Amino acid sequence: MSLLHLSFVLLVASLFARAETYTTIKLENERGGFTGDSVSTGIITPLDQEMKNFYIRNADGVIEVKLTPDAVIGLQAKVTKDQLKKRKISFKAGEQHYSYQLPEKLYVRRQFKDAQTVQDFLNRGEMKLALGKIYTTKLPDHLPTADEPWISGMLTEVTDKFMKVKVHGEPYLIRTDSHDRMQRIMGLFTHKDIKPFSQQAYVYGKRVDHVFHASEVGLKMLEDSSLKDDPQLGRYLFIGDSISGNYDRALRTALKGKLNIYHPPVNCGASGRGVKQMGMWLGAHDQPGQNWDIISFNFGHWDCGNSKDVYQSNLELIISELKKTKAKLIYVTTAPVPNGYAGPEPLTADGKAPGRTRGVMKNYLNPWALEVMARHPEINICDQHKLISSEKFYATWLAKAGQKDGKASKEYGDVHIGGLLGEPVGRQLARKVLDVLGRTDEALHPHGISKGQLAPERQRGATKNIDAEDFLDLLESDSRLRKY
Repeated sequence: MSLLHLSFVLLVASLFARAETYTTIKLENERGGFTGDSVSTGIITPLDQEMKNFYIRNADGVIEVKLTPDAVIGLQAKVTKDQLKKRKISFKAGEQHYSYQLPEKLYVRRQFKDAQTVQDFLNRGEMKLALGKIYTTKLPDHLPTADEPWISGMLTEVTDKFMKVKVHGEPYLIRTDSHDRMQRIMGLFTHKDIKPFSQQAYVYGKRVDHVFHASEVGLKMLEDSSLKDDPQLGRYLFIGDSISGNYDRALRTALKGKLNIYHPPVNCGASGRGVKQMGMWLGAHDQPGQNWDIISFNFGHWDCGNSKDVYQSNLELIISELKKTKAKLIYVTTAPVPNGYAGPEPLTADGKAPGRTRGVMKNYLNPWALEVMARHPEINICDQHKLISSEKFYATWLAKAGQKDGKASKEYGDVHIGGLLGEPVGRQLARKVLDVLGRTDEALHPHGISKGQLAPERQRGATKNIDAEDFLDLLESDSRLRKY
């Protein structure tokens, strides 16, 4: 075999091996042992018109899903126990309301991986289980055996944590919400209810070669952009943790009527979560009407106990996914930790940032992030940290906000910049978004804040002595917003 031929064979083998590895397909598990299902999740994209086969898109790219002939389709959603008691559930996804009437008789089933986990369950003697699912169609009373490793029976009572399930006249306690507190209500839908782009699928079953054979599918409803998008406007996605939620209102107000604006339906958390879930957050960006024109992103507060290598590696992986969208990109630096926290602290012995301490963003996280961004000069920077650190409006909050015994200061707050504190950074980012899109002459939408709203008696401690004239100038001055 020639060297060239050998290299080709090795390349094909490596690609095949990589294709066989799916990091998002895992055995569902809990403290008492594994269930019998592999599970993966991702946003749904079409494979065939009938939607009996589809793709899910996630951190692995795309995974082909094939429904088994008797596949059960259901709902995966955060619903209250009171709604389950009344057999009528309702919730919102974006602006869309969903409501479903459940049958009076409901059933619960919990699968075991194999005979050994059944035996472990029986040996424990404690009849409490997690990871059950609710079913709208009748299931027989069944206790697990080596050959048929599952338990099922009628739901008799909804309690705060565990469902009371009667099997052959005996009560068992089975918890039916998943690790992310969503209920799995199977049999509520058929395959005709599977919709691309506006749903996330939790698929349960087995992987065979490159295809996931799903015996059950839980549908999570996502915000459907087709219901609210103005087709005349561009599409903007902003990614971030709870700090982005603090300036959400100000950002949306400043860009009202200028862009269709979205945020992933979660607290985006740490960069590691971004690596795993970015594919879902970006959605089917290569499909007509689903593209992103501009994306801003931040990861920092949840990484303040991370090492430089891990943090920077995660950011590089995130950027590689963001670039696939061909959108213009903005990195938002991480807001400072105020002086009511301990610090500053050095790196730990194993090279990790010292946690949520004073100076951690200035000394570690932001410099580390900006090193990565410097390798990608096409990424624009919105320096939220510098604005907060420089403008006198934030001086009281920076000096006095903090935590004691894990609780935020009642008067001054903690790391979050809610209320008026979120207004300047929201408008700062909005100004950057329009500038990056080349719309430098376009004014931001008015903020709508009056002098009366800035009266001292209406402020919490962090903004009580606000200079109203200076604050309004900061909100309205493009030159001041562009300084950072």
